[in-house]
Amino acid sequence: MSKNQVSNPLRYPGSKSSLTGYIAAIIEENLLSGCTIYEPYAGSAIVSLEMLNKGFAHRAVLVERDPLVYAFWKAVFTNAEALCEEIEALDVSIETWNSFQPYREVINPDEYSILELGLAGLFFNRTNFSGIIGAGPIGGYNQSSKYTIGCRFNRSRIIGQISEISQLKERVNVIFGDALGFLEAKEEEIEKSFSFVYIDPPYYAQGKRLYRYYYEDDSHQKLADYILSKEFPWLISYDDHPKIRAMYAKTPVQQINLDYSVKTSRKGRELLISNLVIPQQFKAILREGNVDVPNVIIS
Repeated sequence: MSKNQVSNPLRYPGSKSSLTGYIAAIIEENLLSGCTIYEPYAGSAIVSLEMLNKGFAHRAVLVERDPLVYAFWKAVFTNAEALCEEIEALDVSIETWNSFQPYREVINPDEYSILELGLAGLFFNRTNFSGIIGAGPIGGYNQSSKYTIGCRFNRSRIIGQISEISQLKERVNVIFGDALGFLEAKEEEIEKSFSFVYIDPPYYAQGKRLYRYYYEDDSHQKLADYILSKEFPWLISYDDHPKIRAMYAKTPVQQINLDYSVKTSRKGRELLISNLVIPQQFKAILREGNVDVPNVIIS
């Protein structure tokens, strides 16, 4: 892999690409370089991929609940060449978008071809508004806009991105399932291994709009109740919301607010919660800009 930042083939709502430098610095500061990184809400998987790419993690375990997103990453790391061949031959059109609709109803990916599901997941991600798999097609159903369904589908670039990322296949394990269920089932394994768990749950405020599998209040609370009792190294990123602050308020966990650009005209505000120690002098280093953390301000 290149030492440049990973180029991700997925457009993903809430992607944490702007935070990877900060998370790498936290891993290094806490002597966790070379760990196995567990990402139970994989999504764009950009944090794990970048930690592998830069050498801050040796191995990554990606867990994803959305069957189409899971199948895409599974195909990337198990059958990248065939996936790229399918992408090369794919007709990027509203007719294909319509014919792929049954894939959005899939519940159990094991009952289908991972290659077919993965291709559909990528197709919807690159041809839907804002990369949201449950959204409508770019250009509308009548394709009357000047921006048509294929405007975000740069075939050669996507194939190149997949080919490069797939070089990590010996160090990545992709699992389909519920994040909290996975953590509970693999808790002993995680505790006994040299690990770091990066948790990026569905946004609290915009989850219903952005994701097909989102959380209600009780699920956010269950996650908080679970993770706050664990001693293995973990870090959570959330949209900064009073309800989330309240769920973690009565703990010694450090809360850090980040303002960062997300490669659009919008700005996001994130709340990072972790059981890892960040010394005051390390915060100062981050503020002075001596660590590669683009567009991040620590308050």
